[in-house]
Amino acid sequence: MKILITFLFTTLILFGSDFITPREYAKMLYENPRGISCKKCHGNDGSEQILGYYLKKGIKTPYKIPSIQNLSFEKFKNSLNQTKNAKSIMPNYSLTNEEIISLYNYINQFNKNKKQQSTNTKGVKK
Repeated sequence: MKILITFLFTTLILFGSDFITPREYAKMLYENPRGISCKKCHGNDGSEQILGYYLKKGIKTPYKIPSIQNLSFEKFKNSLNQTKNAKSIMPNYSLTNEEIISLYNYINQFNKNKKQQSTNTKGVKK
């Protein structure tokens, strides 16, 4: 019995550090899911971003990437799974359902953190 426990403990120490947490996995997916980073267009936390500018009737107009923090899971999943037309800048990733769930939870943690920060600072004068 002691040999078995020693073996299991040694194995855990040697190989345990090779595993990543679900959050680390989700971050990895967000930063480089299939060679094209979500982060490049959606920023560090999935909030609204300005990707660039274009001229519309001679006026410099921002090309906005909408926030993906407040999407329902169904809308989030559908946006990743829908077939894109030639004009779409959103790539097709071919993510598994588990990867989509992991990404959704990762992005929503930023929204929760913002809500928690605003709750913690209510009544604080700036």
